[in-house]
Amino acid sequence: MSEQTRPTLSGRQQWADADYAKAITPHREFGTHKWDVGGVVVIAGSPMYTGAAQLCTRAAGRAGAGIVHLAAPRNVISIIASAIPEVAHIPLPGVDSSNGVRQAIDTLSEHLERARAIVVGPGLGDDDGISDFLSVMFGLRQGVRGIGNSMGFSTVTPIRDEQESDQAPLFALSDSTVVVDADGLNWLAKQPEWWTRIPPQRLILTPHPGELARLLDRDVDDFIADPLSTVEEAATRWNQTVVFKYGFTAASNGERTIVAEDAPVSLATAGSGDVLSGVIGAFAAQGLEPIDAAGLALHVGPRAARRGEQRYGSYGLIAADLPECVALELATLTDD
Repeated sequence: MSEQTRPTLSGRQQWADADYAKAITPHREFGTHKWDVGGVVVIAGSPMYTGAAQLCTRAAGRAGAGIVHLAAPRNVISIIASAIPEVAHIPLPGVDSSNGVRQAIDTLSEHLERARAIVVGPGLGDDDGISDFLSVMFGLRQGVRGIGNSMGFSTVTPIRDEQESDQAPLFALSDSTVVVDADGLNWLAKQPEWWTRIPPQRLILTPHPGELARLLDRDVDDFIADPLSTVEEAATRWNQTVVFKYGFTAASNGERTIVAEDAPVSLATAGSGDVLSGVIGAFAAQGLEPIDAAGLALHVGPRAARRGEQRYGSYGLIAADLPECVALELATLTDD
C-alpha cells in the first residue's frame, strides 16, 4: 500500500478524523489531581536499549498522562534519569540481587494498584530473564527459571512448580489497560493460546508486520495485502484491541475499527513505535476505552509527524522529535 492510496472503508470501519478525535479527547476539570488525570507505569528499557524507555515515557507525558513511572533496571535509570526529570522511577533489582525476578515483581506490585495504564515491552530484550518476568506479569505461569541478563535480573529458584495452573496476572491489581509492544509482543507470540488465558479487552497489542506474523503464526505475505481484514481477524480471535502498524495504521477490537487518515513515511524511523505505545498508554490512563485510546493516537500520531516534517523533512525526522509534536497536535483538540 503506497502513501497515496487510502483504503476504502465499510461497515464498522471509520477514519480517525478530527470530528472523531474531538469527540473523545479527554478534558481536565478545574482542581483535578495528577492521579485523577491518570497514571501510567512503563516497563521498558535494557542496557542495549535505553532510548526506548526514554521515548516511551516522554511520549506518555506529552500525551497528557498525569504521572508517568518508569520501571527499569537501576543501570538503565541511571543513564536516562536526567533526560526525563518529569518521570518517576521504579528501580528494579540488578545482577547483584539475590531475589531477581521475585523482587522485581514485588517492587512493581506496590505501584500498579493506582495505575490506569501499563506499557510493557519497548527495549526489554528477549532472554530467559525477560520471559520469566513477563510470565509472572501476565499470570501465564507461576514458575520462574534461571535467567539471562539483558534486563539485569539475577538468577532465582522457582517460585512454584511449573505444572501448577496460571495465577492471576499482575495487572489484575487494578483495572488498568496494558499496552504491549516490541519485545512484549515477541514473548507473547511464544505463549500457547495466550488469548484463552488473559481477560478479554485488557490488552492493546501494537505489532508491526513481522510481530503480527509471529503472533498469528503466518507469513507476512499471507496477510499484508489486506491489513484491515487482518487486524479485525486478529482482534476478534484474541478478544483484545490490536493496532496494526502498516501503511494507514488501523486499530480494531473486533467490533469497531479505527483507521489513520494519513501514513507519513517519516514514521519509518527507529523508536516511532515506542512513542506510539507511550501515547496510547497515556490516553488509556486518562479514561478512554482501549479502542478509543488507540484511535485517538492514530489521529494525533500522523499529524504530529507532519508537524515534525515541516522542520526536519520526511527523511530527517527522528523519534525524539515526536513527543513535543504530539503535545502541539493535542493542543489543537483541547484548547478552546
